[in-house]
Amino acid sequence: MASAIKPSDFNHIPFTTHFKSMKKVFIGLLISVSLYTAHAQKNSTAPVITRYMLFTGTIDKYPVTFHLYQINNEFSACYYYNSAEEPIDLSGKMDKDHYLKLNHNSGEDDILETIEGPFKDSTFSGTWSAKGKMLPFRITRKKDTSSLVFDYIWTKGSKKISQKHEYDPDELSYEAAVVWPTATSQQSAANLIREIIRSEFNNSSKEDIGKILIRQKNEVLNAVKKEDDTQTCEFNATVHIEYRNARLLTLCTSKYAYNIGAAHGYNSNSYSCIDLINNRKLNITDVLDTLAGRQSLQTLMQQKIRKLYNVGANENISAYLFSDSIPLSNNFLLTTRGIEFNYNPYAIGPYAMGIISIYIPFKEISTYLKPEFKQLIGMQ
Repeated sequence: MASAIKPSDFNHIPFTTHFKSMKKVFIGLLISVSLYTAHAQKNSTAPVITRYMLFTGTIDKYPVTFHLYQINNEFSACYYYNSAEEPIDLSGKMDKDHYLKLNHNSGEDDILETIEGPFKDSTFSGTWSAKGKMLPFRITRKKDTSSLVFDYIWTKGSKKISQKHEYDPDELSYEAAVVWPTATSQQSAANLIREIIRSEFNNSSKEDIGKILIRQKNEVLNAVKKEDDTQTCEFNATVHIEYRNARLLTLCTSKYAYNIGAAHGYNSNSYSCIDLINNRKLNITDVLDTLAGRQSLQTLMQQKIRKLYNVGANENISAYLFSDSIPLSNNFLLTTRGIEFNYNPYAIGPYAMGIISIYIPFKEISTYLKPEFKQLIGMQ
């Protein structure tokens, strides 16, 4: 067996969590196990299994938290080492013998790490491997006893269409997987969370998310092609929980859309960070003193970009991105240990760079954290 390695040896692999994969991976999170079939395709005869399982355990000797999600035999996961809380995405399939293999991919779809082994409802164990190293892992299912419980709502559909041009698609498709607070959730922020999720689908009603998704699916599948070729022929969306404890919730909405006639599709991530104690969505100014720390934060962001891209000290960052200055984004992920700034394609760089994410541990910027935010996350 390989000698033990520290999380720092593999928790900051270039192009891992910093550059999200362009693959259209549908990740859904919920806090209690849920079987939801009402929004599956009507012509499907096989039962649909969608569920979330919260697991905790270790990779070698290092404590980890896993959010594991299932749609039939397709699995996805978001996990992090408890010492760093920097989310890492995984995806894969379970075979008929219940052997599950999950991979974490780079922006170029290279496999950077693999977690695999026999999967059971209460345990998942086997090996973690990356960069030629292999370690044992074992995680067990954790019962959630919180007052904020989530269902996992999934819908999918497709429709054949005639091709007018050689490169036109031959079908329209729609798929969405969304976490949704249950009607029995007693947490005071449940309604705020529902409003935030609805807004991600441009809906301000009080409807259940299932009705919203089905209506949007029908709009995509029954749309009439416009003269300017702007008809959406493929749309995928997920809303999942990136991080959660009793005080803080971070939701991530991932979308991919492709229009007929377009040169390429467009994917994006949008984050919503929710203060569960004070029932509010956090803006960047609620977290950081951006005025006092602007110059220091800019310098730190440039250092992170140079490390991620291997940009030399004498090179200009603008040789890779649109500018040498990296603006602070209000599209960010929060944990109790760090913040990750998210930049969608064209925000600071060309489309080919994909989604750019820069993670900064709070210990590097603690001077500029707002006192109220420090109190919220229990930071001394």
